[in-house]
Amino acid sequence: MNAMHHKQPVLIAGGGIAGLCAALGLVRAGVPVRVLEQAAELREVGAAVSLAPNATRALDSLGIGQALRDASNWPQRAAMKHYQSGAEMVAYPMGSSMEQRWGAPYLQLLRADLHTVLVDALHALDPTALHLGARVQGIQQHGEGVEVQTAAGTFRGGCLIGADGVRSAVRAALYGDGAPDFTGYVAWRGVVPVENLRNPDFKPDTAVFLGPQRTLLRYRVRGHRAVNVVAFARVEGWAEEGWSLPADLDELRAAFAGWHEEADDMIEGLCLSGAFKWGLFGRAELPRWQQGRVSLIGDAAHPMLPFLGQGAAMAIEDAVLVARALARGPDVESALACYERIRHPRATLTVKRADAHGLRIHQHLVTASATDPVPRDDFAEFDFDAATTPLDA
Repeated sequence: MNAMHHKQPVLIAGGGIAGLCAALGLVRAGVPVRVLEQAAELREVGAAVSLAPNATRALDSLGIGQALRDASNWPQRAAMKHYQSGAEMVAYPMGSSMEQRWGAPYLQLLRADLHTVLVDALHALDPTALHLGARVQGIQQHGEGVEVQTAAGTFRGGCLIGADGVRSAVRAALYGDGAPDFTGYVAWRGVVPVENLRNPDFKPDTAVFLGPQRTLLRYRVRGHRAVNVVAFARVEGWAEEGWSLPADLDELRAAFAGWHEEADDMIEGLCLSGAFKWGLFGRAELPRWQQGRVSLIGDAAHPMLPFLGQGAAMAIEDAVLVARALARGPDVESALACYERIRHPRATLTVKRADAHGLRIHQHLVTASATDPVPRDDFAEFDFDAATTPLDA
C-alpha cells in the first residue's frame, strides 16, 4: 500500500505537537487524516519547549523550517551554575557550533508558538483535517478499519494513532493500565517578561542552577522579550487535586530560599508573572505499543522526564516515522509494526537516560569541596534523523 491507496483516513487522537506532526507528515505524503482533539478550542498547555537538532531536523522534513526559525530563539551558549555562588561549573557552546556538528540548530520557543506553526501548516494543506471537541469515548477494530466514538460523533478510518498524552484514552482502551504514576518531582513553571526581572541582561542565554534536590532552568523565548523559567524539586509525594494548579508563592519562595541573586531574580519574576505548579507523572514501559490497527506515539506511548530536553523531540520523531511508515505501507498493520520496531528501543532508552540524568543532577554534591564531576548531557540523542533513517532497519 502506498499513499495513493489509503482509501480510509488515518485517525489521530490528539491535536498536540505529536498528533499535528503526524498529521502534517501524512497529508504531505497524500494520506488523508482526521485529527480528533478533545478540547473545544486549540490551546497548547505548557510554557516553552527546547528543540535539539534531532527535533529540528524532523520538523524541517515537514516543510516548516522557516516558520519554525522565525518563531524561535537560537541559544548561543549554555552553562550549569552553582545555586549559591552562581559560578559556572560547566559550560558548552550551542548556536553555530551545534548546527555545524549536527546539521540543524538547537532552538527554543514557546509551545504555543510551535503549536501555531503546526496548525497553520496543516490548515494550509487540509482545512478539514482537524476536529475539535472530539474526546475519544470508544474504539472498535473490525476487518478493514477502525471506528472511534467521540463526543463529536463517530469517525471511521484505516487505523488509529493515539497521540493523546500521558493520560491517553487510546492507551487506556488498549491496555487499561490505570492512571499515571507520580515520579517524585514537582515543577513550578511560567514565562517571565523581561520587565519583571531586576537584571534582564543575564548570561549565558541558557542555564541550569544546581542545588540540593533542586534545579532551576531558564532560557530566553520570543527574542529577548521573555524568559522561560522552570524550577524543579524532588518531593515525597503529590497530594494535590489534579496535576497542575496555580502555585503557592510562599511555598515556591521557601523552596529556593538562599539561592544566588540571579536565581532569586527568576523566582521573583515567576511569582510576579504567575506560576503554575505541576506534578511530573509517568508510566511503566509498555512492551508493545501496537494492537492491530491502533498504535501510540509521544507521551501516550513513552512519557519521559524533561531532564534531557527530549520529550517533545521523541514525540516529533515518532510522528515523522509513523507518517513515513504509513505512507509507504505495504499495509496498515505492517506499517505500524515497522514504526514500532524502529522507535520502541530508542524511545525506551531515552526515557531511562532522562530518569538517570534527573537523578544525577538532583543528587549532585554542590558544596564547595564536592569532587563529583558535574553531570552534563552527552547529547547522544542528537545524531538520529527521523526523516532519513531506513524503514527496513
